[in-house]
Amino acid sequence: MKFFNPKFFIFSFCFTSFHAFAQDIKVASIFDDNMVLQQGIQIPVWGMGPAKEEISISFANKNLKTIADEKGKWMLKLPKMQINRIPQELIILSKNDTIIFKNILVGEVWLASGQSNMQMKLSESNHAAQEIKLAQFDEIRFFNVGLNISHQPLNRVKGSWKVCNPTSAGSFSAVAYYFAKDLHQDQRVPVGIISASWGATPVEAWTSSESLIQHPDFKDSIFKYQKLEANWELLYRNYLNEVELAKKSIPVAKAPMLPKEKNYPTALFNAMIAPLIPYGIKGVIWYQGENNASRAAQYHSLFPLLIRDWRTKWQKEELPFLFVQLANFRARNEEPVFRDNWALLREAQTATLRVPHTAMAVAIDIGDAKDIHPKNKKDIGKRLYLAASAVAYHKDVVYSGPTFASSSIKGNEIILSFRNVGKGLTSKGELNSFELAGADKKFYWANAKMVGNKIILQSDKVAQPVAVRYAWSSNPEANLYNKEGLPAVPFRTDDW
Repeated sequence: MKFFNPKFFIFSFCFTSFHAFAQDIKVASIFDDNMVLQQGIQIPVWGMGPAKEEISISFANKNLKTIADEKGKWMLKLPKMQINRIPQELIILSKNDTIIFKNILVGEVWLASGQSNMQMKLSESNHAAQEIKLAQFDEIRFFNVGLNISHQPLNRVKGSWKVCNPTSAGSFSAVAYYFAKDLHQDQRVPVGIISASWGATPVEAWTSSESLIQHPDFKDSIFKYQKLEANWELLYRNYLNEVELAKKSIPVAKAPMLPKEKNYPTALFNAMIAPLIPYGIKGVIWYQGENNASRAAQYHSLFPLLIRDWRTKWQKEELPFLFVQLANFRARNEEPVFRDNWALLREAQTATLRVPHTAMAVAIDIGDAKDIHPKNKKDIGKRLYLAASAVAYHKDVVYSGPTFASSSIKGNEIILSFRNVGKGLTSKGELNSFELAGADKKFYWANAKMVGNKIILQSDKVAQPVAVRYAWSSNPEANLYNKEGLPAVPFRTDDW
């Protein structure tokens, strides 16, 4: 909440009223009442003010000062702080202005991003009414970043911090809500979630130009977009105006259409991520990939590029980055399929685990054949937090399902070994999603037998097997687990 110095306001009104607002301090728009600040790091606080003027901040008995540069830019970093559940005030002062933000906690802050399955609201998920009714968590706060696009990095976003309660919780990302709830209850810390997601968006739209220009597939387009004079943000505002007119039954020339620039490379990074940097965060949870499924081979390089990009922007090489693998979707195939875009995209996501300080929540068992937006977001949030508890909070827990380790051929059988078996392999029914192929590259369903923590495969149609696939389709019958209840990661041993 902002308060003006009364004496200055009266003086300005009487003599130089046109200067009153020019003297305002402007703080980055991610700062607001009810926010959560990241514990354990130097906390950046930044904004704009009168050029060359002193800016001071006060928080939790810490007082700092700096001088705004010739353009009015300023930044201060609060010293490392421990978790603080007692609401605090952040006071920012210039010579003629005062800003006060209230009800601030110090805890764990995570950025939640991606496309529609991350954007999907708690009110749209399973058991929503019951969950929302019980969602009284004063120490969980959400900041929903307003949708926007831009051809160049912006400084501000729309949004405000909301305390989690039955009135507000329904508008929160369901995945992020369940993640935050588990984090809050397990670690006993205040939790802040910054939610910046948009449905049907590709990974390159969330990546900065500085990184994308290094990718051979996007170098030319980035040069082209940098030369454009079109204001993408204005295009989106015009679209919103047309939507409002249509709601009021006011005639419009044509039905409102989202600007195609929404999915252009850098468009969402510029408008919805850049203004957040360098706000202190613990890590990122990410749910995206459907819009890149037709370009799975490219995703092998694009997705790690985004992770490195954000780590560079936040100047945190070890920033935990946890992501959701695509859930099962579409009708189930009666016979093995040689090529499947969703299986290939999942493979690219699995390959990204080579990037340090990452983890993947497998969702191959909780999707919906008829809905690309499965409503079971509770288990996704729980699996993401389980990964966070290991990667970000260094707990000794099993956070992944069985992962292919090696195979050996013995006659007409292939024997599989796995990592991440936890207390041991188990299955929910018969293992029907394994396939075998010989040198002819024709796959057939395999008979699978579990022996201890190994799987032995055989098929009467494959006398000399050379390749194995598991859960290799858009919607497989994936029922191999470890005894901790985590599903096996889909895989293949061929590169055909």
